[in-house]
Amino acid sequence: MEKLLFALDVDDGWPPVAAEGVWCERDGELYSLKNVPLFIRGLAVGDVFRAQPDPVNGQIFEFELVRPAGHSVVWVLNNDGLDFSRPEKCLLELGCSLASFEKFSMFAVDVPADVQCDEINAMVDSLEEAGFALAFPVWRHEAA
Repeated sequence: MEKLLFALDVDDGWPPVAAEGVWCERDGELYSLKNVPLFIRGLAVGDVFRAQPDPVNGQIFEFELVRPAGHSVVWVLNNDGLDFSRPEKCLLELGCSLASFEKFSMFAVDVPADVQCDEINAMVDSLEEAGFALAFPVWRHEAA
């Protein structure tokens, strides 16, 4: 595995970093994403993509999605200091995994393809009702 560094477009101070490193497996000119991203839009765990690191700084500025893995990504921002322990436990019980950026009370949730749409939708609804801010940079869980 190798860590790829993705350049991020910072707009009005967000995201709070200019680049994000993610773990990937390389197969020739293709990469497979191995962890849920906190700031990269359009990629989810297991996605296969093509990218060319910049020859000067080694960062990825553009990528081409070759084969989506069916995972969704939900970003959870806890601006109000709410207790996230119960929602975190419920997400883990559903089969999701999480990454966090504790300094900014932010979580990235990997929703595997086999998580039922109605279960994740109910969880998303409960997070919104509890007051968490949500974003959906990759959403592939559509109702059947």
